[in-house]
Amino acid sequence: MMYAMLRILMSTYNGARYLAEQLDSILAQTYTDWRLTVRDDGSTDGTLAVLADYAKKDKRITILSDGENLGACKSFERLLTQCNDAEYYAFADQDDVWDINKLAVCMATILSAERDFPDKPIVVHSDLRVVDEQLHEIASSFWQYSNICPDLLNHNIHYLAICNSVTGCAMLFNRAACRSALPFAKKAYMHDAWIALQTMLAGGQIIAIRQTLMAYRQHGNNTLGAVRYSVLGKSWEERKIGAQLSYHMSHPKVYANKMQFWWWKMIYLCHRMIYTRK
Repeated sequence: MMYAMLRILMSTYNGARYLAEQLDSILAQTYTDWRLTVRDDGSTDGTLAVLADYAKKDKRITILSDGENLGACKSFERLLTQCNDAEYYAFADQDDVWDINKLAVCMATILSAERDFPDKPIVVHSDLRVVDEQLHEIASSFWQYSNICPDLLNHNIHYLAICNSVTGCAMLFNRAACRSALPFAKKAYMHDAWIALQTMLAGGQIIAIRQTLMAYRQHGNNTLGAVRYSVLGKSWEERKIGAQLSYHMSHPKVYANKMQFWWWKMIYLCHRMIYTRK
């Protein structure tokens, strides 16, 4: 496999408790042509001390600390804006644990995709194992756990604008996808959903890797986390807020108005019901 320069971007915030395990899993990757840039989002615990210790151990790790608290989406946008020297990008959360072949599999997939779709924005993303704080398995597949159907979502922009298929910590994308996403719009509510949507709007490809390549740790302080699928699992207010965020991010490029959005949402829900019953 041809190796190409990859920039891993991590945003930290009071993550000292789990951070070392994640950093160790990145250092253990079989794919080694990477640089890790970490931006701290104003931590008040021992996060910066942990980062400094690892930066001394490995010169591939650099730390950005401007003292601002931007939130996850804007923090990752700043990282992308400041680290624009790579051919490929991957996001890392502070509390997960990667399988040793995560980057190798993702890089092999995107290099193959670029041969089929030259000069196109491309995002690849894998499934994840859902685990608890002690890394005990909750679910072997995050996609099944949350009823995410990449076969439906990755090929239909109307569906993708309703339900994002791409989890930030499981994605890897090329420079063209990065350029299509920057700058983030004010209405972008999550970095992964925004990049996926802009990739498809730019005529690019979103490719699902049917492997679980990491442990997706769930605990009380997750920014978003894994939500178990349930028809009645969310209140009407939660569903309404989620729909509003999705609509505003995709309006007007995908949906001209709210009526069109809700029409497509009903079609998607019916299609998903049929698909999941197969």
